[in-house]
Amino acid sequence: MFVIFLPVLVLMMSFVIDVGNWFMHKRHLQMQADSAALAAALDLRTGCSDATVTDTAASFGGRDYNAQVENKQPQVHMLVNSRTFYNQTSPVDTTVDTNPPCTSMMVDVKLTEIDLPWYFKVAHVPFINAQARAGLFTIDNYTGSLPLAVPSAEPRKIVARFIDEDTGAVIASTPLTKGGAAGGLTTWDNSAAPVPVTVDRAHIGVRIVVSGSDSTTCGDPLVSCFDAGSANSGLAYIQGWTRVGDPAQPNPPLARSVTLEPGTCPDAYFSGASSSCTIGVRAKVNFGSLPVGQTGVTAVVAGNSYTLNFDSTTGTWATGTTIPIAPNSGPVPVELKWEERSGTVGANTCNNKNNNPCTGTFGTVQRTFAATEPRSGPIQLLTVSENGVTGADSFERCSSALTNCTHNLVVRIGVPPALDVAKSINDPIVTLRFSGGGSQSQGLDCDPNISSFDDELAAGCAPTYHKNTGTACPANATALWGTPQPWQCVANQTGQYVNKIPSGLNRRILCAGANPPLPACANPSKPTSCTHPNNWSMFNSGLPGDDPRIVQLFITPYGAFNGSGSFTVPIIRFATFYVTGWGGSGGGFPNPCQGNGDDPAADGTIVGHFIKYIDVLGSSTGTQTCNLSDVDPCVPVMVR
Repeated sequence: MFVIFLPVLVLMMSFVIDVGNWFMHKRHLQMQADSAALAAALDLRTGCSDATVTDTAASFGGRDYNAQVENKQPQVHMLVNSRTFYNQTSPVDTTVDTNPPCTSMMVDVKLTEIDLPWYFKVAHVPFINAQARAGLFTIDNYTGSLPLAVPSAEPRKIVARFIDEDTGAVIASTPLTKGGAAGGLTTWDNSAAPVPVTVDRAHIGVRIVVSGSDSTTCGDPLVSCFDAGSANSGLAYIQGWTRVGDPAQPNPPLARSVTLEPGTCPDAYFSGASSSCTIGVRAKVNFGSLPVGQTGVTAVVAGNSYTLNFDSTTGTWATGTTIPIAPNSGPVPVELKWEERSGTVGANTCNNKNNNPCTGTFGTVQRTFAATEPRSGPIQLLTVSENGVTGADSFERCSSALTNCTHNLVVRIGVPPALDVAKSINDPIVTLRFSGGGSQSQGLDCDPNISSFDDELAAGCAPTYHKNTGTACPANATALWGTPQPWQCVANQTGQYVNKIPSGLNRRILCAGANPPLPACANPSKPTSCTHPNNWSMFNSGLPGDDPRIVQLFITPYGAFNGSGSFTVPIIRFATFYVTGWGGSGGGFPNPCQGNGDDPAADGTIVGHFIKYIDVLGSSTGTQTCNLSDVDPCVPVMVR
């Protein structure tokens, strides 16, 4: 029996040894793949090089580190972002993006070890495969941000709606598409698909809907609708006039096309100027056969009257471009008044005396708008054009005399550009202001367990926060803190805190992490020397990963802090900022790095640069592929 079963026993022992050896090789091969993918994913950053990424993968995949056991590394072959394994036609991986790593933001590593132990060769198992995939993802959840918010205009969607200003009815609507830059603004328009608008009414407004979510319904979370302050008005105004009932000698006179002309204002209908600028009014008025000298037209703008003079060349009345428009004044109606000094109007006999009864008004016939944050938000430019010609703000409306009154219109707006990451050490310094009038200065109350703002600034926000994609925010901090984390909104911090900024940053940046405390940090709020100097000069070669000047900030919608009192605001994203200086008021908490390498900073400000930051493994999560041109911090995540 022993002789008969001895060969079987030997075979079983060989099988056990080979299976154990195969398992050891398989597990180590998987560890090599994991290490290669994660290490290489850290190279998916600004200035990304595909050659560097693949070299790092090869290095941690066994070439320099983690070599296969039993000196079998020469039998290990690596493919990056490949659909198949080395020297195999199947299986085919249809989930991998085969673009280079810097394009796909993915490092998919497929390892194959050949020349397996003898038993498996006999069994036709000529190789072992292992796969790992790591991607770089935009962070959705974050812990540790500073309690500071930076409002930014970063719409997901913008829609222009044409409305009847007498009834509020929407008569046309068009989505706007993000375009290029103009005058320091990011433009959005519908030039690729002009919207047909039928001008069959007297007063048409253009309302702009700016959305940070998929919704474009006014009143929904992250949706702002900008108009002239009324539910039935718009930021832009289109006059509809008609020739119906336009006799040779109207009684009283009739106003026709009324347009505005730019003076020092870049655009006569919508101005984002920060100082007063001028416009003019031009009108066509039917006085019949009355001599020009027996008629008069006056424009009333912002409570002031301006005489219009007749231009015989064009047959129009004009003020000249000298009417001042104050900045931030919002909608400014243009009223047109008339006077006849001879003949009759109704039962009245006209004269050229002060008691002339033949006067009247055509009412509001045009409107200009001076950008103001409560009503126009981030919009600094707005034009309505037809066939490439701006100033499409006065049209003859439909009547028996004009049956074709549809116009293909283009709406173009301009908003401040999204936050931009630094490209070099010579990029302009960015100033973040956290002081101002009233009770709102963009500070946050982000941690219910910390009562003082400067303590929150020093320690960071311990709760976990999440980007808001369209969730309504609770009314106040108490309501917010009663909900489960992660929180998609953050509470505001009322009051002024010019000196709390240097107090908190001195502790966070200059006196953090040392145990025992540094000699200069006997009083952490008032360090006596610049213990962590400005390293911005190292930007091109790489900032130190543990530099305490690298901080995270909350990004909130534009205008989120226009209110008063205590409230909560949505979080649209996170951003990484490198602090190159900060300032306070007076000598209470001086920054000893000022004059020692820091950039100058005014009271209540933080200066520096937005940077692209790749967070450490395991600290955060993300679901969307990282965009290296955005300010959002990213994190490498093992996805396979």
